[in-house]
Order: sequence, then C-alpha cells, then structure tokens
Amino acid sequence: MKIVFVGTGAGSTKGSKRVKSSIYVKGSEGSLLLDLGSGASFKLDDLELVDFSAIFVTHLHIDHINGIPDHLIYRRIFGLPDVEIRSPPGLYEILSSYQKWNGINIKLIEESKPKGKVGDLNIYSVEACHAIYAVSYVITDNKRKIVYTGDTSQPCEPIMEEIKDADLVIHEASCLEECSKYGHTSVKQLLSMFSSPSKLVMTHIPSQIEDQVKLIAKNYIVAYDGLVLNV
Repeated sequence: MKIVFVGTGAGSTKGSKRVKSSIYVKGSEGSLLLDLGSGASFKLDDLELVDFSAIFVTHLHIDHINGIPDHLIYRRIFGLPDVEIRSPPGLYEILSSYQKWNGINIKLIEESKPKGKVGDLNIYSVEACHAIYAVSYVITDNKRKIVYTGDTSQPCEPIMEEIKDADLVIHEASCLEECSKYGHTSVKQLLSMFSSPSKLVMTHIPSQIEDQVKLIAKNYIVAYDGLVLNV
C-alpha cells in the first residue's frame, strides 16, 4: 500500500506549513482518503491525488471534515466522478446546507462504525476515545494492516487491540506531555507505547511544537505534509 500524508496538522496548528488532517491510501486496485480537513483539499490538487473513490471520516470536528465541501465542489466543476463518503452519524446535517447553495452531490453512508471495500482494500472501524464520538480505521489488503487512529486519548482498548498485529500505526500526537482531558494523545505517551520506532508514524501535530516533537521523538517517523510511505 502507498500512503501519502496530505495534511498532518492538528486543530490547533498555526499557519499553512501543516494543513489539517488527511491521508491518502492507494492499493493495487483502488484508493481512498482518510479525513479531509481544512487546506487539505488544495494539497490534493497540488499532489495530483484526485483518483480516490471514497472518503472515510473519523469524526465530525471541523479540522477533519472542513475540506470535504470544497472538494465536492471541485469534483462538480471538473466533471469528476462522485466520491462515496462513509462517516459516523451527523455529517449529512453539516453538508446539506452546502448542497442547497452550491449544488454538490452527496453520496454518503452514515454508520456508527463505518466500513467498506475499495478495490483490494478492506476498511473497518472501531470506536476511539475522543471528546466526541469518533472512530479509528483499520485498512488491510490481505497482506498488510494499517491502523489510523484519528483523534483519541490513550489507553483506548478497541484501538490497542487492533494495534497488536498492525504493520503500521498512524497515530495522532497532539501535544508533548498531557492532553488526555481533550481526548488526545501526547508524544511522550506514544514513546512509552511503542518500543519499535518503525511501526509508528506520528501525525496531527501542531506546527508550533514541531521542532520539539522531532527532538523528543528523534528515532521515530514524524509525518509532514507530502510524506510518502510504502507499506
């Protein structure tokens, strides 16, 4: 699987060095997007990554969904096929106002634990431990397994179970030391959880603490916008 980190910033990130959350995953027969936050829709165009057929949303905080309306308008303008969106309940209520005034097509399936199949990629979700209802996604191609946590505090038992046999874990790292009261995980928590640096990729990082994160986690992969990994 090919993974492109389109947006790696947290909700509190400053400036445009790190746009908000979005990850592109490509298998041998199809591709998908995990979340689509503010600014990430522009990065998709810059990186020429518009061939995906589905968007899987972890939760409804604005830094994970705000790029969706803009991208749907982009698809309408340029005559691209409709994209299927899978999300926890509540997204249609948000998108429907954009549909009314901008004429976008919304192909949306809402489930408490979204799941689906895109080409050779199988996707399912488990409940995360965030400030609002959220899910984490598991993506497999029958050879490799990727876990994308989205926003969550740790320890979160459903996620911890999926991590055990994962080949790669893409985990949020929203602060340096302690942010569990906001439903997030710190860099120091992740270092204590993962003894193998090769299994973990940190994302959802405020740009203003990026240098400190890299210093603390110097042997680990700290994602940045445009990072490409092959798993």
